[in-house]
Amino acid sequence: MGTVTHQKAADSAPNAVPSASELELIALDCDRALVGFAYQPAPAENARQVAVMLDHGGQLASSVSRLPEAERDVRVPGALQDWAELLDRGPGDGPFANWTYLRALARAVRSFTQFLQDRTRPRPFWPGR
Repeated sequence: MGTVTHQKAADSAPNAVPSASELELIALDCDRALVGFAYQPAPAENARQVAVMLDHGGQLASSVSRLPEAERDVRVPGALQDWAELLDRGPGDGPFANWTYLRALARAVRSFTQFLQDRTRPRPFWPGR
């Protein structure tokens, strides 16, 4: 399932904002990465998920960076800063470094995703209000 979805995202233009359905799939990938300690993935799966988060995050960070600052909400600057620091720093050392790195990447990606979902979500229309 993931291969087709991720390939579709990789094939789309690097500067394109993902569609609502693509954002939903990215949110599911974040949920998979943000599992509790008892459910942490095996090393090979963790590495795969890190690659997925790096792909998602690169696309989403690019999308939100191109928006004027006045159109960003409060979570965007922090997520962009976290994203840049995570890319610069890498996973670090220790027995849980790769899993912790995956989770940190997923939190930044989730912030981008939630912002873009909120931005593109249809607004209810009430005449006279």
